[in-house]
Amino acid sequence: MRTVFKIILTLTLLIPFISKCQNATNIPLSNRIDSLSKEDQKWRNLLTEYDNNQFDSIPRDTILYNLKLTDSLNYLYLKDIINEYGFPNFKLVGENASHNFWLLIQHQDKNIAFQKEVLELMKKEVHSKQSSLIDYAYLLDRVQINSGEFQVYGTQMIINSSGNSFEPKPCINPDKLDDRRKEVGLPPINEYIRIMNDKYFGKLIKE
Repeated sequence: MRTVFKIILTLTLLIPFISKCQNATNIPLSNRIDSLSKEDQKWRNLLTEYDNNQFDSIPRDTILYNLKLTDSLNYLYLKDIINEYGFPNFKLVGENASHNFWLLIQHQDKNIAFQKEVLELMKKEVHSKQSSLIDYAYLLDRVQINSGEFQVYGTQMIINSSGNSFEPKPCINPDKLDDRRKEVGLPPINEYIRIMNDKYFGKLIKE
């Protein structure tokens, strides 16, 4: 009876893992990407918590150092993955790991040429419905801003001149911004600003 219970418990614990990777043909690669993303998010979440006065166990400078180190090390891993597999799409690694790979590319701002390379590879996967259109919109905006151009979907934000709210960095045809956001499944810009203000409130001046 105890053995049966252990088997049931093991299968129960494996269900989330199986569900996450069930569409992946390369589970080891999926797991590797998820591991890289977990480390990436650990330091970024700690930084947000620190700035929001919710965490002070580690000095901010130490958090920033580890964040930058993680981005630098990830570049080498991400480059190897791109060279071997191209953009890890839904079929290869599953939707979750494909999203996590995109997230890691978002943070490669010191390697703009690499971001552009991945953007082109991702575009092909989006057309084949093997990558997220919303993720692509974010990366497109990131590349545009990093290249000194206007963004398309307003996903890249900056604190306004009053210091009390986020606002989008310069966009093409701002009057049509919400129309473009709707086309790719993004919420209206005012809703996005509210989300950003709620998440990163520690960076804002209190009114």
